[in-house]
Amino acid sequence: MKELTKEGVLMDMGRLTSISFFGDFSMTDIQQASLYMSERTFNRNSFVFMEGEVGDELYIVLSGTVEINRFENGRKSVLTTLKEGDFFGEMSLFDDREVRSANAEVLDTAVLAAIERRKLQCLLETNPGVTYKLLTVLIKRLRRANDRIHDITFLNVRARIYKQLLRLAEEYGIKLNQTIMINLRLTHQQIADMVGCTREMVSKVLNELQEEHVIMINKKRIIVKNQIMLSDKVISF
Repeated sequence: MKELTKEGVLMDMGRLTSISFFGDFSMTDIQQASLYMSERTFNRNSFVFMEGEVGDELYIVLSGTVEINRFENGRKSVLTTLKEGDFFGEMSLFDDREVRSANAEVLDTAVLAAIERRKLQCLLETNPGVTYKLLTVLIKRLRRANDRIHDITFLNVRARIYKQLLRLAEEYGIKLNQTIMINLRLTHQQIADMVGCTREMVSKVLNELQEEHVIMINKKRIIVKNQIMLSDKVISF
């Protein structure tokens, strides 16, 4: 269940300056935003919140990894994986029902900036930059959700796995010479939960991609060696 090792710690403005969410903000805007936030730390495998709970806070990831997921008939579905600079928990703040629509599970010990609903409303009223940033990200998430529906409807399992690897490379990729390392430690089961298939199928496809020298895996991190070939595989299906 929920576990906090820090609670109500005032936000250090200096910490926010290095977070991508605040990249376009002036120092004055960052200072103002920090006044509304508190810092909280969640241990690995704990939950920030669970589906069905009443929600009153938005969170920004300062460090660590948080997975947004849901369970249906005992089966886990991963909606997205969040890293430094990403935010989550906004839906219940802007929905009159105020109920969390998914779980937020911590994969790696996470430090989060938390802001309550009433404080967020004040921040949005006084800082249009924050409003614009939220809208930009929300639109991107809507497009991603539409893509996910399209993929599940029209693509077979192999193509969905290929496309998910490309998406992860785009969102979490770090360029290493001529390759791209997906900077997330992913198990085969986690990838299966992302695309809606079995772990065995993911293992089979990843092994094939390694044999074809399209990817390599090092300490649970996937390295895309040939992005063009991986893209061609999606098109071929």
